[in-house]
Amino acid sequence: MDNQIIMIFVGAVFVTAFLMSQVLIMPSMSSSKADRQRLKQRFEQALSGQGVGQQSIVKVRALDKLPPFIRRIESLPVMNSLSVLLEQAGRQGFAYKFVLFNILVTLAVSSFIWIIFHHLLWALVAAVFTLVVPIVWLKKQRTKYLDEFEEQLPEALEMMSRSLRTGYPFVQSLKIIATEMEGPVSKEFGVTYEELNYGREIDVAFALMIERVPSMSLSAMATAILIQRETGGNLSEVLLNISGVLRSRFKLQRTVKTLSAEGVFSAWVLCGIPFFMFLMFNLIDPHHFDALYEHPEGYKLFYVIGGLEMIAIFWIRKIITIDV
Repeated sequence: MDNQIIMIFVGAVFVTAFLMSQVLIMPSMSSSKADRQRLKQRFEQALSGQGVGQQSIVKVRALDKLPPFIRRIESLPVMNSLSVLLEQAGRQGFAYKFVLFNILVTLAVSSFIWIIFHHLLWALVAAVFTLVVPIVWLKKQRTKYLDEFEEQLPEALEMMSRSLRTGYPFVQSLKIIATEMEGPVSKEFGVTYEELNYGREIDVAFALMIERVPSMSLSAMATAILIQRETGGNLSEVLLNISGVLRSRFKLQRTVKTLSAEGVFSAWVLCGIPFFMFLMFNLIDPHHFDALYEHPEGYKLFYVIGGLEMIAIFWIRKIITIDV
């Protein structure tokens, strides 16, 4: 194989593996998009009705300590989106630090590639790759953070229910969760407790919490709590019932994920077979595809195959995605 064929083959394998990691490793269960959208709109209305911004008081107080120039950078739309992603991934710090660090790493990596290979294309590819990888990593961390939060949420609700039964007020029960538990639940309930102490209304505090943790389970919990506070009733019993429902839902999701693992493995095999066969034929007989290489339209076949491969990846993902 000449250098052009090698570059096309390596590039196609990289793109396919990247899409497979992003598409097929995603959880095989999700809640209804329409339901999530309705719950999100309900809490957005709570924010707009109170006339407050999308930033929490805790974050605003931290931003006030920064120099004016840095605050102006943090207020950019792109930085706001990145800041939300950092919060959802459970990362501390400001978005400008993350961007500055990535720029420095990108410059170092691309300069190293240029010094070693003296090839502008490879340097650009290395720069793009170095910029994309941290974002992909953040999205993976966000998925991991949300999964861990949802796994801990039923236990947190049971603890809240017990504290309410022993006579603690609702706000104090949030502090108990933040103190007694660990991980994402402790952090998020602690931030919500601080928001309430700063004077936020409870619906706004929960809306900001859902913005940080876009979880269907958390949205359902917050909705039930707000309805109970408006209509009355035994909040401790409500929380205990919600905990039981969430545990059953989480158990079902685990079962579905286990059963769909075979489909994910089959997808990897099916999408990898064309590249494996192409490589094996070239290793066994290097001249096997000479007619294809020498034909003026031969290279177009590679692009057609690549396009069909991408369609197959998304089609298989659609098949193995189960709405729970």
